[in-house]
Amino acid sequence: MPHKLLYTVIIGLFWNLHPFHVSVCDMEYNKEAKALQISQRIFMDDLATGLQGFHKMDYIDTYKPKDPKKLDSLINEYIQAKLFITIDGKKAKLDYIGSELEGDARWCYIEVKNISSISELDISNVVLFESFPEQENIIHLKVNEQLKSYKLNKKEISHLFKFAQ
Repeated sequence: MPHKLLYTVIIGLFWNLHPFHVSVCDMEYNKEAKALQISQRIFMDDLATGLQGFHKMDYIDTYKPKDPKKLDSLINEYIQAKLFITIDGKKAKLDYIGSELEGDARWCYIEVKNISSISELDISNVVLFESFPEQENIIHLKVNEQLKSYKLNKKEISHLFKFAQ
């Protein structure tokens, strides 16, 4: 009987840990607002590991932070150092909007303003690459009703998307 209990506990521990490390970055060009709107979904435990390493801190609560504004400040600094976008040959300025909790992940919201059109977008997204060798960041980009996707990893940290006008 004790073996069944031990087995149940071990399986439960492994079941709760996700065996892969992936984030999803949804980007959409809003023509009316002249803005590229970005939402990046990152598992909370992975985000905590990345933030703790980046900020050299022992513990960061990404689930129920005592100070949500401080958490957003830490996330902003991290994202600014890990996400790079060039639109039509011009480096984009990322404006961090904030984040929110959804299930076991945190959505981080970013915007690039004053974009009149997009024909080429080059993205480098190295979020969590320093923390997890097998990290993958999936990019979904929608521009003028054209949806394109790409998966970035340590071997390929950037991708150039091209769109017909």
